[in-house]
Amino acid sequence: MIYKYVLLAIFISTSFYSNYLKAESVWVKYGNQIFRGVGDAKAIGLSESGVAAATGPLSIIWNPARLNSVDERSFIFAHQERFAGSVTFDIFGIDLQQRSESNWSLVLIREAVQGIPKTTDALLFGTGSLDDPEERVLSSNVTFFNQSQWAGVIGFATSRGEWNLGGNTKVLIHQLGEFSGWGIGFDVGGWKRLSTNNVIGISIRDITTSWVIWDSGTVERISPELRLGDAHSFDFDVFPLKVTTMGTIVLSMEGKKKNDDFFIGSFGSHYRLGLELNYNNKLNIRCGRNPISGFSTGLGFIFNFGEIDYAFVPSPLGTILGSSHYVSLNLKLEAIDSFFGILKK
Repeated sequence: MIYKYVLLAIFISTSFYSNYLKAESVWVKYGNQIFRGVGDAKAIGLSESGVAAATGPLSIIWNPARLNSVDERSFIFAHQERFAGSVTFDIFGIDLQQRSESNWSLVLIREAVQGIPKTTDALLFGTGSLDDPEERVLSSNVTFFNQSQWAGVIGFATSRGEWNLGGNTKVLIHQLGEFSGWGIGFDVGGWKRLSTNNVIGISIRDITTSWVIWDSGTVERISPELRLGDAHSFDFDVFPLKVTTMGTIVLSMEGKKKNDDFFIGSFGSHYRLGLELNYNNKLNIRCGRNPISGFSTGLGFIFNFGEIDYAFVPSPLGTILGSSHYVSLNLKLEAIDSFFGILKK
């Protein structure tokens, strides 16, 4: 029954936007950036390698089916300051009421960039481009504008035989100076346990292609992206340590990019790796590998009421944009209910 509602939503949305998609369409390589590199500090510390290992309400961002990976419901708030504070993110996620046939979660994201220089009206010779070697920028004529993005994601997960399957719907409102745009997209995913300690996962982002419709009449199109992942855990009997390794291969249909690790035909691909050390279920030490910044690190502290996590990501390779810091608070809804009694029994 649940699949009928999802397919109906996709059909209605695609039909509604079909008139807009007849406008000028531009295929972009870096569209929907608000959904990339976003998440809690746990996922970022692992370089977003958790297609087969993500947990909590934010798992619908990487693999919606992972909502079925744990029974505890939780609330997450995460704050990000990227590139020495130039870009700020706030993320809110919550597990909705669990039902017998499926689990649901809701995620809200806000991204803001303040004081972006606008130089198009500050060129000395008015050529409109700095490609001209004689052109110069008059600092006195430089103006500034802001960017903000608001996004919402709602997703579900259900079980079908040995597989757990899921999907989500993403909506976006984008304000860029005097221009505004909005769009929609869909992701699907699945995971399966191969053994007690091993899990495989798969997700397809923007499966129907996603789009952002601007008030200028331009439509930005975003190509699908395939992610394949595996996670394996090791437990030690002699001391209370659990080691989890994870890896994800990303195949982008949008073509080749400079930070790709390898190519499959005309498609660009890269891999992400993660390592988490859990000591006595009280402390998590994390590190990861990704093609953008090279590596990431993180710490997690586990309490009866939930977790507090931190992650650090250095400046992207070959840039001076600055490092990024991430903090997140993960609260168990049952712990909140023990104080306020807000959950339905």
